[in-house]
Amino acid sequence: RDQQLSRAHFSLAPAGERFLLRDEGSRNGVFLKGKRLELGLEVDSGALIRAGGCLFVVVPDLGEITPPGVAEDPSFAGRFTAEGLLHRLRVAARTGRHVLVEGESGTGKELAAEVLHRTYVELGRGGDYIAHNAALFAGEDDAIGGLFGVTKGAFTGVASRTGLLELAHGGTLFLDEIHAVPLRVQQSLLRFVEDGRISPLGQSGSKDRKQVDVRLVFGTNVDIESACDEGLLAHDLVARLRLVSIPPLRDRPVDIPSIFLKILTAELDEGSCRRVMEALTARVVERLCLHGYERGNVRVLQDIVAVLAARIHEGEEPGEALGLAIDEALDEVPSRGRQTETEGEPESDYDRHREDIIELYEELGGNLTKLKKVLNERGISASRRWLAIYLERWGVRVIRKRQ
Repeated sequence: RDQQLSRAHFSLAPAGERFLLRDEGSRNGVFLKGKRLELGLEVDSGALIRAGGCLFVVVPDLGEITPPGVAEDPSFAGRFTAEGLLHRLRVAARTGRHVLVEGESGTGKELAAEVLHRTYVELGRGGDYIAHNAALFAGEDDAIGGLFGVTKGAFTGVASRTGLLELAHGGTLFLDEIHAVPLRVQQSLLRFVEDGRISPLGQSGSKDRKQVDVRLVFGTNVDIESACDEGLLAHDLVARLRLVSIPPLRDRPVDIPSIFLKILTAELDEGSCRRVMEALTARVVERLCLHGYERGNVRVLQDIVAVLAARIHEGEEPGEALGLAIDEALDEVPSRGRQTETEGEPESDYDRHREDIIELYEELGGNLTKLKKVLNERGISASRRWLAIYLERWGVRVIRKRQ
């Protein structure tokens, strides 16, 4: 139904392990990674193509994706690949082994742990779900006491304390950043993995070790093989765990729109959400998909929505607030150059081109998107966010409020 698409817009054909992309004489052009395609070009899996008002992602095996609406919870997985990830998590839960969830910061390891726990509940386990960040342990003794408990009198003036393993009896314990746990404590966890028994700190002898029934889910954001080689992870412990990896967003751009929409609908009221979605053009979504997400992953999308919601609450138009929120999350602070004579502080590129920016802003009727495009075409690097900030600072632009 896209009126911007030509009848024969572009073609994509296998070329060995890559794909040959050609513009078939389209009226509006074909864009690869945001840039217009001039000649035929070989692309890899995951390539992002914009044609008309649509985005296309190259996926070599359609068996890896599922139709929209199949996945039970796309909030961290995305509607196209969620079912595959959820399937791996459910299989891991059914193996009866403890699980290690590997993924970069912000990919959703705790959400994956919750999926595992829900599966355990479906399988008849009725205990609670407890989550703890292992990086919060102050040291080896604190980690031992926190996990296995402390007996009265273990240290002078220290009362007895129940450990996390016992508190999670019958349920699930998610221990994130397992690589932050001292190796000796990891060896104690290995022993627990093997026999299911705990011995509180300060307890002498092994005959009174208590049997505890808990499913362990460990999380880590470091490379497992390297961490084992460097002594951050106990190799024997890792070998006894079922590994589930969550790929970063940059490796699955097809998931980004549905994850963003899931967060959006959860945080905004229906009216604001509808107006924001009207502003989600192919170019806007393309920008979200092309961001590298080297840090933060899903948290970057959450931050965009949080800033968007705050701006809307302060009276900004949803469509404009969306552009500014994305600029703030994805753009860097404007570069600084020579010193100003009056303030003795570095002058920005925006200040140096102030007259041109103001003149163009007025010519374009205050359209920041067009202003950014024209400036970039003239070799002046600019973003919507910083254009808005400087125009407001210069007294040229006033934020439009909702009536």
